[in-house]
Amino acid sequence: MIIVIDLSESRVLLQDPADFTRFSVATEGDGDLAEVMRQSGLGRLKDDGEHVVVDPVALRALAGPAATGGWEDGFAGMCEYAAGRGWIEADGGIVAHIERRDESG
Repeated sequence: MIIVIDLSESRVLLQDPADFTRFSVATEGDGDLAEVMRQSGLGRLKDDGEHVVVDPVALRALAGPAATGGWEDGFAGMCEYAAGRGWIEADGGIVAHIERRDESG
């Protein structure tokens, strides 16, 4: 799954919510990623500027109707995998790398 953040519009959407084999944040446009993360309630930008920490509750909300029982099972598996790699923060946030997209996507 990919969280797509349009920095120009401060808009956040979840792309491929049932793809638990990848997890990243893609940014488009110009703007302040830390501010959009904060305003959306999605999480926070890590100090390295290359990763974000995503609140799992916010991610479930972003998944909307896709967050069925089967989705929850897949999400739990993804989080277990991430925890084994050290990609879960002490507060439960999931670390995702940032992919910067140009205007053409």
